Amino acid sequence: MRFTFHTKPALTAGATVLALLGTGCGDDTRPADDGARSEGPLYAMMIQIYDPDDRTVYVSLSDTLDVDSVSLSEAREFPGVANLGAIGGRLLISSGSVPEITEFEITPAHDWFEGRTVSFASYPLSDNANFYYQFIVDDEHALLPFDGTKRILWDPSEMAIERLIEDTTLTGSEPGLTLEAGGNRNGVQYPASVMQTYFYHDDAWYDYGSKSHVVVYDAETFEEKRILDVPCPGLSLATRDEDGNTYFSNWGLPAPSIIGEAPATCLAKVGPDQGSVETFDLREWTDGRWASNFRYVGKGKAFANVLHHEALGVESPSELSAAQLDALRESGPHWKLWLFDVAEQSGAPVRGIDVAIADGAQLASFDERTFVFVPYDDWGRTKAYELMSDGTAIERFDTVGDVFKWVRVR
Repeated sequence: MRFTFHTKPALTAGATVLALLGTGCGDDTRPADDGARSEGPLYAMMIQIYDPDDRTVYVSLSDTLDVDSVSLSEAREFPGVANLGAIGGRLLISSGSVPEITEFEITPAHDWFEGRTVSFASYPLSDNANFYYQFIVDDEHALLPFDGTKRILWDPSEMAIERLIEDTTLTGSEPGLTLEAGGNRNGVQYPASVMQTYFYHDDAWYDYGSKSHVVVYDAETFEEKRILDVPCPGLSLATRDEDGNTYFSNWGLPAPSIIGEAPATCLAKVGPDQGSVETFDLREWTDGRWASNFRYVGKGKAFANVLHHEALGVESPSELSAAQLDALRESGPHWKLWLFDVAEQSGAPVRGIDVAIADGAQLASFDERTFVFVPYDDWGRTKAYELMSDGTAIERFDTVGDVFKWVRVR
């Protein structure tokens, strides 16, 4: 399926596009037709368009992964930091302006039919009901963490809240540091107990403390079952392999770790028993370079963003200046995406990406295919590449906006 791009290609992160884009909503005043769901696949792509105040989210639909362009004029528009989840063949959207989640049925013709809404207004959520944090256990159970270690158990099939769970033995803060839930950026689903990462950070998000915690919640009661203390600062990303191991990685690189004033970041591997922990220093896989955003994608392969400090004119990362550390997250030749062989604990830069990346490119991996979305033009545009098993990247499309997520709805 080809998606024709209808908007002007020169839009940047600071531009407004609301006058240029249609809603693509369809007639959502009618109930969904019986048997409206397609027998074939349906994918939903989330694209953010930034403006001086915040952003607008667009959700673009396709029946295939072989997309070569994206039409935002045919996408559905949601204000603010909206987010999406795919549950039970439906698309659920967490509002970017109020603490609510609304369900949508999508027909084979890509018409949207709005269904029920569940409100979380009774709880002091700091980021509404953002799917960034949520753990979807199955069609009937989901956990929404908030306010440190509290969590709301709700039922997506009934679009109803079941109960609040507050038990924990974690300390809410350390001297000068606040406890933070790592969230569930990759939308990982666990076949048994949910595992949620927590770490500490200061108000400036500069110091990430000395360790992270992986909290295992009981598979039936969703109460705290055990806590795994891991000597890796800032763990927040989770991916799973075919054997049931879960890999936890940091998203960014804390400056104190780079200059030796705090423990080094590391990769944590939690076994299928959800009790054993093994840690790895990714610098041993990268010839001494720091890495972040490690994601296992299948068949023994993983990708991560690697800091090539030599591109910044230093022989060692510890020689980076304060100004260079402050600007480290910016895109540039000092970041490269690497492909790793997990068993061999080795890797090399991916070939074929022709725009500068930053430390946190978004990836989507499903149907035995993996894609990376690289923002450029001040986050005003994104190039999407398919990542191949031989370490090459093939450009698939280029679109306005920041592609944040791509999921399979059914």
